[in-house]
Amino acid sequence: MSNAAAEAMFKFFDDNDDKGLSFEELKDGMKSVGSKFTDEEVKNFFNKYDKDNNGIIDFNEFLGLCIDINTNDSEKAVATLFASVDKDNNRSLTHLELREGIAQYTGKPVDDAEVSALIKQLDIDRDGEVSYEEFTNNILVKMTLAVKGSGSS
Repeated sequence: MSNAAAEAMFKFFDDNDDKGLSFEELKDGMKSVGSKFTDEEVKNFFNKYDKDNNGIIDFNEFLGLCIDINTNDSEKAVATLFASVDKDNNRSLTHLELREGIAQYTGKPVDDAEVSALIKQLDIDRDGEVSYEEFTNNILVKMTLAVKGSGSS
């Protein structure tokens, strides 16, 4: 994942734009993509990446999180999340589907430039849409799965 894509995802979670993710922001972000984790599971995940133990995940810590996330058991979670955004069921997400999907899950409007930047980072074959395969590399999906895994490690 490029720094630009990581930065877009960081901003997605950073509700108050203070350049840091609190436990509550991470927890709310996880819920916004359909994750159903206990506070303890999210807290374990949060603490793993809050390297300086200041109660905030800064961008550099977030980059570490992005690098470490593994998606070995992602198929079901990816399929569910993708299907909820892929309104026409063609296994490809358009600009409009992504914008509406993100807005629906976050309750926040997303501007066209942000969606375009996200597509640019995820669209490996450069067809202007994000396929199911490209979507499996989405940091939100990886983060959702990693939270579940951090409780058992």
